[in-house]
Amino acid sequence: MTLSPLSLVTPSSATGASSTALSNAPGLGGFSRVLSGLLNDANGQQAHAEQAVQNLAVGRADNVHNVMLSMAKADLSFHLVLEIRNRLSDAYQEIMRMQV
Repeated sequence: MTLSPLSLVTPSSATGASSTALSNAPGLGGFSRVLSGLLNDANGQQAHAEQAVQNLAVGRADNVHNVMLSMAKADLSFHLVLEIRNRLSDAYQEIMRMQV
């Protein structure tokens, strides 16, 4: 997963291949496309890690190092999405506390 600074994120380059399906969807802004791409990537990493663990368990794979790497990537992707959610929640609560 490659990340670029937010100032350089464009709707077409933010999520890679999955952005083509979302770019035709009406009403989705660039930010929601980036979030959808991150969620899809985290989900894909998790599925890949689960498959690697299953392959190791049944004997189709014998390289424990690659399995551990895929699990670490999935964990890192999950923590990234979780931290983004926490920051968005904190920002929303801060806006709600503002007096107008």
